[in-house]
Amino acid sequence: MATNHLKTNPVPEGFVPNKALGQNFLSSVSIIDAILEHAQADGKRVLEIGPGTGALTEGLLSRAAYLAAVEKDGRLCELLQERFGERLALLHADMLDADIPALMGTEPWHAVGNLPYYATTPIVLRLLSLLPESMTLMVQKEASDRFFAKAKDRVYGQVAVITGCCYSAKIVVNAPRSCFTPPPEVDSVVVRLERNEQQDLDGNAFLSFLKQAFSMRRKTLYNNLNKDDRVLHAIAALECPADARAEALSPEQLLRIFESLN
Repeated sequence: MATNHLKTNPVPEGFVPNKALGQNFLSSVSIIDAILEHAQADGKRVLEIGPGTGALTEGLLSRAAYLAAVEKDGRLCELLQERFGERLALLHADMLDADIPALMGTEPWHAVGNLPYYATTPIVLRLLSLLPESMTLMVQKEASDRFFAKAKDRVYGQVAVITGCCYSAKIVVNAPRSCFTPPPEVDSVVVRLERNEQQDLDGNAFLSFLKQAFSMRRKTLYNNLNKDDRVLHAIAALECPADARAEALSPEQLLRIFESLN
């Protein structure tokens, strides 16, 4: 895993980072290079989430066949437009509201991003519902636990379930807070996710099912899913207790129950 050292200043003169948007810009050359290497973007269609001042964008443009980016800050959109012009398909929008299917089309695509800490889980869930071929995501170190959590773990939930069903995941880069300008108060890691053989799945429908299944963690799965008798039959087929909670079931078991209802 990479560590940092040579730094560049990613913040233009006179630009004041917006703390409310979690703007901590990558400034470590070695971390930027490591992310680009792990993203494996050569000849692919790529979506960059939160390009900021373009630390990753330049390298992605030189590799990808098509690069789109979603940026929430209008000031940064102006900067990116001036710097990259028509080479970059830039959308000024919140990632949670953006029409990503329209932006990326029907061909397979890949996601790369330095995610803002305040919205990491919602953005990750949005991406997981869209099931890109791969994701290379910088996240807060503590937040990365959500990708790898097991049933009954404190942070086990929707992120871990969809990741476990549809992706192989690993941490590929450690990024201490000194790799950013301005430095955040926490360290980060880059998580790399690659699609597995589970291809025939409606990601949006599965996420909706999981949101309901985990909506009240103290309640049984049967109660959270509106006391649908099909749930009891599916749980019985898995040889699990009728009063099982979502947090006690593996990703594969939850997927089986979802499939039995659809």
